[in-house]
Amino acid sequence: MSQEFIIIGKVVSTQGNKGEVNVLPLTDSTERFKKLATVFLKNNRGKTITNIEKIRIQKNMVILKLKDIENIEEAKTIVGSFLEVKRKDAVKLPKDTYFIFEIIGLEVYTEDNLFLGKVENVINTGSNDIYIVKDINNKELFIPAIREVVKNVNLEKKRITINIVDGLI
Repeated sequence: MSQEFIIIGKVVSTQGNKGEVNVLPLTDSTERFKKLATVFLKNNRGKTITNIEKIRIQKNMVILKLKDIENIEEAKTIVGSFLEVKRKDAVKLPKDTYFIFEIIGLEVYTEDNLFLGKVENVINTGSNDIYIVKDINNKELFIPAIREVVKNVNLEKKRITINIVDGLI
């Protein structure tokens, strides 16, 4: 379940008239942008690597000035693009934590080996993630990603094992 690139942000609008763009971070920390020298821009025209000239962070938005984007008209052409980094350059995660893309698609089983469905999405509630699992009847189950419930995540086997606690399903 390995991806070569990881999406870290999306260009949502232009900023000023000198070619800067506003980037919505799709990562837990905006600080990770400060360490970037290059980024991959992916859109419907393909993927290109570009150098970063300047980075500013304002509240929850990242403002980037990319090399070769000199004015607002050029900046408009990349609005909607995703910013990616190579997987090997991704932030290192602590033990027992995973990227969302690694969790989506995993099959979920109880400790008694009863198949519950596949993870369709992950919602971050602030205190913990919630795995949205769809069963074979398209019914959604909401599984809190806490140690009491999630007992094992095996990326190689594409499988999550959970403990059914009272009131969970």
